[in-house]
Amino acid sequence: HKKRKLHILINNAGVMRCPKMYTQQGIELQFGVNHIGHFLLRNLLLDTLKDCAPSRIVNVSSSAHKRGKIKFDDLNNEKTYEPGEAYAQSKLANILFTKELANKLKGTGVTVNAVHPGIVRTEITRYMGIYQNFLGRLAVDTLY
Repeated sequence: HKKRKLHILINNAGVMRCPKMYTQQGIELQFGVNHIGHFLLRNLLLDTLKDCAPSRIVNVSSSAHKRGKIKFDDLNNEKTYEPGEAYAQSKLANILFTKELANKLKGTGVTVNAVHPGIVRTEITRYMGIYQNFLGRLAVDTLY
């Protein structure tokens, strides 16, 4: 059978500041979508990426990671939930994961990077308040 080729994996799924919700697996939605999903997909594809090197993994994160704290005692945000904090935690997890993975994959031909996408016209702000959403859309409309 034919060998599969894969030279780039871009982890770009994201949800931001949503009400408290959980994935089907019981993981807080922002952490599940923004981080755990990327982690799982990377695990499933890593051998192929190594076999096809040179290749790269790009994790789309956010500058919000700077406000993030990993709540090891409440990783799933069951005790307290604040949408902005949960988002920042998921994006900090992206950054920490990227740094560790880059170190582990040194010398394999697989490059790993995290990027902040900047302001982009998407529906990611749909759960933000009317005022914040309006200002965000105004900025995007001005730029585009």
